[in-house]
Amino acid sequence: MREQANAVCFIQGRYSWFLTEAFQRTASEKKKGQRKIPLAQQIYENCLDAFVSGVSLGKSPEVDAPQVNIQYAVLEIDEEHHELVEKLYFDRLEDFVYVELMRGLQRGFVPKRCANCGRWFLQTPGASYNYCDRPAPNSEEGKTCREVGSTKNFRAKVLNNEIWAIHQRAYKKYFARTKKGTMTKPDFLAWETKSEGLRDEALSKYERAKTEDEKTAVAEWLREELNRL
Repeated sequence: MREQANAVCFIQGRYSWFLTEAFQRTASEKKKGQRKIPLAQQIYENCLDAFVSGVSLGKSPEVDAPQVNIQYAVLEIDEEHHELVEKLYFDRLEDFVYVELMRGLQRGFVPKRCANCGRWFLQTPGASYNYCDRPAPNSEEGKTCREVGSTKNFRAKVLNNEIWAIHQRAYKKYFARTKKGTMTKPDFLAWETKSEGLRDEALSKYERAKTEDEKTAVAEWLREELNRL
């Protein structure tokens, strides 16, 4: 048990160092208008290609060759279907992690550093997140980093975008009415649905506006519409 615990600590320390050195200077995923740099090129340009050949992936150029045995077998799916499959045997946990990580990197599954806690995590194929779903550090409510990040992003939208701010003020006003009993919950839910449609329409118009006067007109239109519902 202690040997496995030591292996996990070893993996966390060395692989975190490798991923940080490999991806901290360049984006590992393509953003709008940005040219994607191939994974192997990133590793080469950051002078890390020597570490890829072993399981240590650490700061020392002396790397440990992975101890892996491989065999092939025919697997029966059913009476009419069979597949040729690989059977891998590992003597150490770090060898298994090494092979799985390198296979993942080959297929483009690059770990990402959480923008909240700084730890590395794997994303679901086809999805893109800036935050992991592990418990957030110092969160008294037991929220995950993704929940904390979602709150931060929403607050940033409200602070930096007039349309979001107008919608949020109206939301708080109408929600308060349900607390006071002057508005029923079904009526509030109906207002909420309509208000989100108006907000999205205003966001689109606001983005296309070319002058400050046009943006002000869109904001006033939204304010009036939200209070008319």
